[in-house]
Amino acid sequence: MATGAVVNAATRLDCGHVPVPDGIGTGFATDSATGATICYACATERQRDALNHATRFAAYVACDSATLTTWSGGHLATIDPADRHQAGERATTPTGHRWTRFTWHATDGDGGRWFGVNGGPGLVVFLRRLRVCAWQTEFGDGRPPRYCHRRATQQVSSAPHTLYCRQHARMARDLYAWTTQPITTTR
Repeated sequence: MATGAVVNAATRLDCGHVPVPDGIGTGFATDSATGATICYACATERQRDALNHATRFAAYVACDSATLTTWSGGHLATIDPADRHQAGERATTPTGHRWTRFTWHATDGDGGRWFGVNGGPGLVVFLRRLRVCAWQTEFGDGRPPRYCHRRATQQVSSAPHTLYCRQHARMARDLYAWTTQPITTTR
């Protein structure tokens, strides 16, 4: 999606909505393949749908380090609380230059787990879907929950992204009385 030329505010877009300019934006996006114009809300919904079917995805880390957003600012995923206050790690490029590397773990609205590396909050991050255990450990002492992060091999429910490692799959079956389903591949 790309923002295009200025459109009259009374003009209906191809999605059926009226463009609502937000700040310096135009209020609409143009699909480069079809030329169709859509509002920011519809563009965000399209990107959420694309996220559910992707194994790799480009998003933006919000300046508060709490969410992954679309280019227009729509919410895509929530960043794990443990990753929100990181200072970054100094890394060296192949050419010898130094940069600060931030690693992000996030959970989308459907429970899919994502991982990405970038230069910090407010910048684009290229994500890849993880096949990691969805089990969260609650500490009970005020600390935020942590995900297991072990490789997931067991699907315990019918949800496509509810994957567990062997240890937590047994615990989830005992806890929720789910039956084991064969793992379906994520797109």
